[in-house]
Amino acid sequence: MKTKIYSILTCMLILGFSSCKKTEMLQKDPAAILNASPKLIFTGLLLNSSDAPWTTDQRHNQFMVMNEAYYGNQSYNWTTADFSAYTQLRNVQRMEIEATKVGEPALAYLALAKFFKAYFFISATSMFGDIPMSEALKGASEGNFQPKYDTQKEVYQQCLQLLEAANTDLTPFVAAQTKVDGDFFYNGDLAKWQKLVNSFRLRVLISLSKRAGDTPDLNIKSQFSAIVSNPAKYPLILSNADNFQLVYNTSNVSNNYPLWPSNGVVLKKDLRNNLGSTYMSILTKTNDPRVFVVALPTDSAKLSGDAAYATKFSSFKGGRTGELQTTLKDQAIAGKLSMINFDYWLSSPSGIPAVQLGASETNFNIAEGINRGWATGDAASYYEQGITESIKFYGLTNASTISSFLTKNVYAGNNPAGLDQILEQKYVAFFQNSGRQAYYNYLRTGIPKFDIGPANGNNNLIPTRWAYPTGEYTVNAANLKAALQRQFAGADNQNGVTWVIK
Repeated sequence: MKTKIYSILTCMLILGFSSCKKTEMLQKDPAAILNASPKLIFTGLLLNSSDAPWTTDQRHNQFMVMNEAYYGNQSYNWTTADFSAYTQLRNVQRMEIEATKVGEPALAYLALAKFFKAYFFISATSMFGDIPMSEALKGASEGNFQPKYDTQKEVYQQCLQLLEAANTDLTPFVAAQTKVDGDFFYNGDLAKWQKLVNSFRLRVLISLSKRAGDTPDLNIKSQFSAIVSNPAKYPLILSNADNFQLVYNTSNVSNNYPLWPSNGVVLKKDLRNNLGSTYMSILTKTNDPRVFVVALPTDSAKLSGDAAYATKFSSFKGGRTGELQTTLKDQAIAGKLSMINFDYWLSSPSGIPAVQLGASETNFNIAEGINRGWATGDAASYYEQGITESIKFYGLTNASTISSFLTKNVYAGNNPAGLDQILEQKYVAFFQNSGRQAYYNYLRTGIPKFDIGPANGNNNLIPTRWAYPTGEYTVNAANLKAALQRQFAGADNQNGVTWVIK
């Protein structure tokens, strides 16, 4: 009898353990990827590291205007934003963990992780000001779900250190011609990644121009000079062949050019969207050949009876960002505003690559640094090369076309007029590229002058930041309020002036 009871109990225990194991297995998400390889995470980071063209950001860069309120506006009436950069930073952290598990074959991903940390932290601090950094991403490992906010100065300091370390770590991999998998930007070429790291560092340093004279501990000028003067140690993106750009394709609908219509039928007329006058006025006043590529003459110019209308700069007009949308609509219907050149931007589903950081910007950044006295060298040559790379980007490779433009727009020298030229040309090169960089450069320099008018929804002000995510008031209120008090006397709105532009 006892034997029988023991047998029954044994069977029940076995069934119980089997049942528990089966339940545990059933609770696992079959679609979840556990222990993902570093290359898969890397590909995901690349997918989320690019800014698309033709967004609201590009209208707030004053490159375009929209005259139909139903579809959007350019009123600068934003308030808060989210901490989406931290989602990507957690992915960077996971890439580090998985690369460490793999060991030597994946160590290059650790160097790239340092770049991406700087990339996403700079993105976040540019939007908000002070942000969590030194204690961020420690929730899972240390149970710290309420990280302190580092000052913006501390964030920049840590990011510059990360970029220096990334360059150092990449050097032996580049020498060994090591490749990384999962890279649809540079096809695994770490030499190009090293150029990106150092070019991004120049972007970060030049963004600190207002702080260059009062922060000796950051060594902004000396860091800039060290990079520019030592190309062997700090290679840079100086030609379009090395641009960090997203290339769209024709085969995958999910990666077609953002303007490409889902049905594939291109309608070569769009009265709702027009070029912006802040951008167009620079092109026309400088007799810029790029205008004939990016834009169409106005309909009124076409109907003027002038047989040469399409070759005249006066035939191209942009709409004012600050103008009422009703007025812009009337102007568009009357044929007084230029539309984009559909034959260029929509020649195929792949459209035009979206540059995230390119040769034009890097050349202009070096020219600006030399103009400001941060480094030695010929600012004029970098200014001219920045223009040349931008013009070539639009397919205008004829040497005489480029030479003619440079002759008409000779660099004025290392003085305020020359600096304005550099900044204006950098703005032109940013058209539909590099996310919010045109807006950030305006905040820092005031060049070009942004248009403000009756359509402005922010009390006739261009916002200077975004308010912190509302969720922070619930999950990290004490640290958030301390950061607000430190920066803006406790206020949290889009008009607070952050340390970097103060």
